[in-house]
Amino acid sequence: MVDRSLPEGLIADQAMEHVRHLSVVIGPRHPTSRAEREAAAYVHQAIRRIDGRWELTNQPFRSVGGFRFRIAPLAMLVGLSLWSGLTRSRRRQFAAGVTSVGLSVLARDAFLLRPAVWESWLKRGESENVIVRIPPRGKIRRRVVFVAHLDSGVHRLTTDPRLVRHLPRTLGGVTLLALVGGVLTLLAGRNQRWRTVRTLSGGLAMGGAALAVIDELGPDSQGANGNASGVAALLGLAEALHQRPLENTEIVLAFTGAATAMGTGADSLATHYAAEWKDALWVVVNSVGTGELCWATRHGISPYAHYYPHPDALRVIERVANARPDLGLMGKEMLSLDEVSILRDRDLRALALMGYDRVSGLIPNWRQDGDTIHAVDPAMLERAVETIWTTARVIDQAADWPLARA
Repeated sequence: MVDRSLPEGLIADQAMEHVRHLSVVIGPRHPTSRAEREAAAYVHQAIRRIDGRWELTNQPFRSVGGFRFRIAPLAMLVGLSLWSGLTRSRRRQFAAGVTSVGLSVLARDAFLLRPAVWESWLKRGESENVIVRIPPRGKIRRRVVFVAHLDSGVHRLTTDPRLVRHLPRTLGGVTLLALVGGVLTLLAGRNQRWRTVRTLSGGLAMGGAALAVIDELGPDSQGANGNASGVAALLGLAEALHQRPLENTEIVLAFTGAATAMGTGADSLATHYAAEWKDALWVVVNSVGTGELCWATRHGISPYAHYYPHPDALRVIERVANARPDLGLMGKEMLSLDEVSILRDRDLRALALMGYDRVSGLIPNWRQDGDTIHAVDPAMLERAVETIWTTARVIDQAADWPLARA
């Protein structure tokens, strides 16, 4: 039976103050910007005020400033490759077809937040992670890593509430355009079969490249729900653990940078700590200030670039949902692209906790200029803190880890 008693640190007003400071006082926190670094400094100071004895580390790294640096070049190359195959030359058709199929694999990797070969040549700015290690009362036997990103994105055309459902067929469709167009080019022959379809596929890919650039030209979002809410939830958990430490489970709070660019902060975190924290439970806390709470059972914004939580992590969150039915937790497929992809690539026991709109089933105000503090629900934020608190207690009180199958 999970201990449901909550310390006084879990107070919605306190969490909302963190959201207010991050989204209003600091404001939009674009990756690698000064505002993002101010957010990291704010978290650093907040943790020091809670407990100055905890191990607190700043992990600097360098990152590009936007997701378009992955998608736009790939989409443009797909378009050019397909157009170059509009010839009777079998040699050129073969080269163009193979290139397009190869680009479809690279595009899939991009939608799984895997680095592209040309990224080392791009201009990068300074960012950082803030990592807090909260010790238990006794010997460390288990570990839970909670991850929340500090930065906020820009207002995107593709995530407009009227258009976001089509994201797998707009930007996300580059993967299928490259694959299908490449196969048709390989099979076209000297009779130029499917020439119209291949021409149109190339044009759509070039349009996707333009859309990837235009998509990041919108105004910066204040990022109150995404993801000041996640940061506030982790700070609320820190307050609770200061008052009531766990018995044998170390809690790590990782506040990461440059997530809305290409997940660079989570990648740096996992690169440095994956081996040491291989047996930990990893929970990504993202956009938990509005709507209803869920854990994502499937993620992805491209037709064949989906990723899934680890089975061991699922058993934990299912036990949390059973122990606390009042939290309204449920599992749900989500249209999202987040740090879980990076963590699962390293076979870490990861899942994501996030909010969804009951009507649309989507993340509320995802990458929109309406993502302000006025849209954040204090009661929802408090439920999020209670959920991650209960998750920590489940691991700490379990007889075994990983949890046995029911």
